[in-house]
Amino acid sequence: MSDERRPGDLSPLRRNRPFQRLVFAKVANELSSAVGNVALPLVVLATTASATLAGLALFVSSAALIAAQAFGGALVDRHSPSLVLRLSSFTQALGWALVILALTPREHLFLLILLGSALAGGASGFDAPSEQALVKLVVPRRQLGHAAAVSQGREASAGLIGGPIGGLLYSLGPVMAPAVQVSLNVLAGVFAPPVSRVQDPAAPPGGYLSEVRAGFGFVWHHPGLRGIAIVSGLANLPIVVLPLTLIAFYQARGDHPVAIGILATAFGAGIVGGAFIAGPLSSRLRLGRLGGMALAAFALGQFAVVLTFASLPLTAGVLFVSAIPLPAFNAAISAYTVTVTPPSLMGRVAAASGVPGMVLMPIGALGGGALFDAFGSYLPLILSAVAAACTVAVLVGSRDLRQIPRLSELGEQ
Repeated sequence: MSDERRPGDLSPLRRNRPFQRLVFAKVANELSSAVGNVALPLVVLATTASATLAGLALFVSSAALIAAQAFGGALVDRHSPSLVLRLSSFTQALGWALVILALTPREHLFLLILLGSALAGGASGFDAPSEQALVKLVVPRRQLGHAAAVSQGREASAGLIGGPIGGLLYSLGPVMAPAVQVSLNVLAGVFAPPVSRVQDPAAPPGGYLSEVRAGFGFVWHHPGLRGIAIVSGLANLPIVVLPLTLIAFYQARGDHPVAIGILATAFGAGIVGGAFIAGPLSSRLRLGRLGGMALAAFALGQFAVVLTFASLPLTAGVLFVSAIPLPAFNAAISAYTVTVTPPSLMGRVAAASGVPGMVLMPIGALGGGALFDAFGSYLPLILSAVAAACTVAVLVGSRDLRQIPRLSELGEQ
C-alpha cells in the first residue's frame, strides 16, 4: 500500500507523520552539516595553520557532493527514496567516523580527514533528490508552499544552533564535533519515513546514464528551472567564500571558537526569522520578485561586511538582516520545482537542478582560502560581494524568471 498523499487530502501538515519524520531526518542531517561547516575548518586551521588546506577540505567535500548528486537523482527514481535517504545518512556517519580516526592523539592524518570529508560530502549529495522525491509523495500539491516553508524554517533553525555547537564542541576537543555528527546522521537514517512509491507505467526503459541525461535535459529545456539553476550557481559562490574568510580571520585573530560559531549562525538566524513569513510570501508573490528582493538584500549585506568585518558583533548583525528575505525565495524555488516536475522524474530533476547551483562552491572554498593566505581578508570579501551583485543582475535580467506565475496559479506540467 502506498503512502502517497491524495490531492484532496488537506489535513494539517503537523498530522502528516511521514512528512514530520522526513523533516526530522532533514534537520538531523542539516545540523550535522552545520556543525561541520564550523568545526572542520577550525580543526584543519589548528592542525595545519593553513587557510588553503582548510579550503581544500571544503573543496573536496563540495566536489564529492556535486559528483554524487549529479548521478544520485537517477538512483532515487530507480529505487525507494526512503532507502536512498537512509543509506546516504548512514554513509555520512561513516565519513565523520573516519575524521575521528584521523584525529588520534598521536598523529593528525590530514589525508584521512580529506577522505572522511569526501565520503560524508558525497553521501550528502543523495539527500536533496531523495528528500524532494519524498515530499512529492507525502505532501498534497496545494500544501507544497507551506511544506517548503516549514522545512526551510526547521532546517534554518538547525543551521542556527549548529554553528555555536560546532565551535563549542571544537573547544572541548577536536573529536567531539565529528562524534556528534555521527550520532546525528545515524538518527536521520533511522527516522527517514518508510514511504513506498507507485512506479509510473509510462516511464520509458533506459540505461542509467540515459536517465541521468533525462534529468539534466528536463532542467535545461524548462526555462524556469534553467534560470533558477543559473542564479543559484552564482549565489552559492559568495555563500562559501564569505564564511570561510571570516572564520580564518577570526581564528587567526584569536577569537573564541564559540564566538566564531555564533557569527557563523547569524545568517541562519536571519533565515529562521524570515521563515515565519516565507509561506505567505512564496504563495502571493511571483518568484522573480521574491528573488530580486532576497538577492538584493543578500548583496547589500555582502558589501556591508567588507566595512564591518573587523567587528564580529556588527558583522553578525549585518548577516542576520541580509538573510531575512531569503527563506521565501528558497521556499518558492522548492515548491515550484516540485510542482512542475512529473513524479517519475522527481529525483533526477532535483539532482540536476541542484548541481549547477553547487558547481562554484568547491571553487569558492579553495579559492577563498588561497586568497586569504595570499592577500588577507579584503580581496576575497570584495570578490564575494561583487559575485553577489552579479547574481542580482542576472536574476533581474532573466525574462524566464520574471514570467513565472504565482504558485497558486501553477498546475503540474
